[in-house]
Formats: sequence, C-alpha cells, structure tokens
Amino acid sequence: MTPVTIPVAIITPDAEFAGRARAALDLPGGARPDFWRDDYLTIAPSKVVHEVAQSGSTVAFLGPGLALSYLLPLAEVFDREHPEICVVLVTKPGTNLWQQAIRAGVRDVLAPDAEPAEIKSVVTRAMETVARRRDNVVGGATAGRGARIITVLAPKGGSGKTMVATNLATGLAADMPGEVAIVDLDLRFGDVTSSLQIAPEHTLVDVARAPGEIDGMMLKVLMSSHPSGLYALCAPESPGDADDISHTHTSLSLALLAQEFQMVVVDTAGGLDEHALAAVELSTDLVFVCTMDVSSVRGLRKELDALNAIGLTNARRHFVLNRAESRVGLDQADIESVVGLKADVAIPSSRAIPISLNQGVTLLESDPRSPAAIELQRLVNRFLDHPEPPVVSRRDRRKRWGR
Repeated sequence: MTPVTIPVAIITPDAEFAGRARAALDLPGGARPDFWRDDYLTIAPSKVVHEVAQSGSTVAFLGPGLALSYLLPLAEVFDREHPEICVVLVTKPGTNLWQQAIRAGVRDVLAPDAEPAEIKSVVTRAMETVARRRDNVVGGATAGRGARIITVLAPKGGSGKTMVATNLATGLAADMPGEVAIVDLDLRFGDVTSSLQIAPEHTLVDVARAPGEIDGMMLKVLMSSHPSGLYALCAPESPGDADDISHTHTSLSLALLAQEFQMVVVDTAGGLDEHALAAVELSTDLVFVCTMDVSSVRGLRKELDALNAIGLTNARRHFVLNRAESRVGLDQADIESVVGLKADVAIPSSRAIPISLNQGVTLLESDPRSPAAIELQRLVNRFLDHPEPPVVSRRDRRKRWGR
C-alpha cells in the first residue's frame, strides 16, 4: 500500500495546536501528521527527522509544548540531514529568539496561538523557500529581467554599512539613471533618508498596509526619487510602524523591484534579522562590511557561518573593509584570515565621510577624488563594466546629478 504523503509534519505534544493546524491546512486527521510519541524526547533526533522525511513532508512544525533546548537541536538535525525540509518553530517570541533560530536552520517562527490564516501564510512562505532552495541547487534563481539584488550586511551598527549602501546605489544610478533602487530594511532606525536628503511621502509601511494586492507599478508610486536618478523605498519614519512589516512584505517588495529595476541595493539593520534573511534569500550579491576591530571581525565571521549553516551560499560575496588604515593592532591580512574572505575594497578613514553623511550628500558626489571615494567607486565598478574607477571631477559629478 502506498503511504500517504503529508506535506506538513507537526511535531508537538500539544493536541489542541495540532488539531487547529490540521484544520487550517486541511490535513487528514487519521494520517497522524503530528508525528508525536511520548518517547520522542528520549530517542535520537535523527529518527524523528528520518520519519518526517519518509512521509514526504516539505515543511515541519516544531512545537509548541517543547522547550527550546529540545526544539533547536532537532531543528539543527533537520538542517544538517534534510535541508530540503523547511523548519518552522512554534513557540512564544523571546529575547534573541531569531538569532538562535537562524543558527539552528529555522526558516520561520509562529506563535502558538496563531490564527488559521497566519498558519496558512507561514506554510505558503515555507513552500516558497523550499522552491527557492531547489532553484539554487539546480543553478540559481533569476530575478526579474536579469536584475541584481545587492544586499549590504554588517554584524553590528556603526560599521559604515549605510554609507557603503548609499554610495553604491548613487554610484550605480549615476551610470544607469532610472534603473537603480535602494531599499532601507533597517526598519526602526534606518538612515537612508538622512544620508540622501530624502523626505519620503511613503515608506515600506504603506506596502504592508495596502488594502489589496500590490504590483510593481504601484510600488514605484510609493518610492522617493533622488537627483542621481536613484529611487528609494524608505524605512518607516516611526519605529513602531516596523511591527506592521513582515518578512513576506519584504520578499514581495524585493521581487517586484527586481522586475522594475536593473539594480536593487538593500541596506539592512546590524546583524541578521528576519528581513535581512528575506533579502539574502533573493539576493544575487552580498556585500559584507567590517571595520578594524575585534568585535566587528568576530561578528562577521559568525554571520558568515550562520549563512553557510542554513545553505544561503548561492549569492556572490564581496568584502568591504572600512576604516582600513586605522592603526589599532590589526592588519588587513589578519582580518582576511579570520573572516575567510579577501578584501575586495579597503576604504581608508576619512574626515570627509562623516561630513558627507551630515550634509546628506554621498561621498562620491561631494568629494569624488578622495581616496575613500576612489575605493567606493571601485566597489561600484564591480557591478558595472568599468575595470578601474574613472576619475570624475566634483564639478562633473554635480552636473551629472543636477546639484
């Protein structure tokens, strides 16, 4: 007799949640999709994972009713032995939960009291993740019209991530005006608006609160323009509005922008939150920014390890070392050895950088001949056809950007 294929496995001792999830997902009640036995906490986790894999499940709910000390190691086994199964953690939100979940390979977190609509939504997102992973295995997903989604990451704030992202975006837009977008995913404290002197009428929260389905043209209406020819989808002005924006809104926005623009630059909050992960999953390129201090170097190493652990390795990686001439007891070779990447761009410390940020004018515009700007242009050229940074006078740059 052919076994029944169950798309979602529910591993929990909580009969109420299991029943509610089965009803929400129209799963057969008699096929035991909860995969629960009283001895599950004492047997090897690999046996649980093997049983789920044998069922044909592509999504696994872990919890509720189990401590994180059991759930996270089980998630790690899923990620290690059957990465094609997308793990959803069902537990109450807690401090640093996402950081722990990411390291264990968890792809989503669901509250135990979630409504049926949210349960369905989580499974839909998980299925999309499974499809993207499958695309990566067979050769990589394509974005829009061959667009490049470039996500800028740093392990902590203060690394110069937004400075790099805004200079990269405006530098690209100077070469291809109207074909470049920047998205600010530092949803609570994003600085893209101040760095570019933009006063947005709409932000990402308007995407989240849109009454119906949104398409690419509607999304462009919510964006702000910059004299360089760049378009910006800005973070909310109020930190509290960030709660209305889910990583589904993030994924949708980036996918739509990739259909409308040739280059999409994504600025993120420090570390790896759910929005950064949503961007990483869709990215063709990742730009890692690190400064010349031990905590930044170690943080970047952990960030890279986390992305490797959950299989997000398909995107091209670019390493930017910021404040590279700082004499603090570390040299570039030491940092490259710890991080495991060669620095593609080394930006020297420059008094012109904070001045440009305070003025809301990127360094490539305000001081294009400075050593720091030349390195930033080198980063821009990695995404264009220019082998070396062209020397552009300040007058020509201002003329090109209309300032």
